[in-house]
Amino acid sequence: MKPLHDYSLTTEEVAEHYGLTPRTVRDHLKRGTLRGVKINRDWRCRWPDIWAAENGPTPRGNRAQAYQAPLLTKKALAARWSVSARTVERWIEQGLPTRNVFGSVRIAPIDAGEWLRRHFGLDDQ
Repeated sequence: MKPLHDYSLTTEEVAEHYGLTPRTVRDHLKRGTLRGVKINRDWRCRWPDIWAAENGPTPRGNRAQAYQAPLLTKKALAARWSVSARTVERWIEQGLPTRNVFGSVRIAPIDAGEWLRRHFGLDDQ
């Protein structure tokens, strides 16, 4: 049987994806800066609403699943590649795609991997 809705993401899952706290996510849901619905007193979200709040292109087709991975902060991307946060900031200045999440810069791992491969010939770590 097909579910009646696709509001399957919990506030905890959304918080993990954005790199925020569940409380911050609930605040955005209450303010309406993030779309969601209340089901049995708990907030639930859909992926299209999550991506819409990221102020980046909405993933489509086969790429959509890759954009469900938790977003990286500048610090997390720097640690992943063993570089400084300033180096990541330079990459952003040079065109590394970012997604703005409620005023915070986040990077989709797929975007980082593709950009680094294209610009430096690096394979994702």
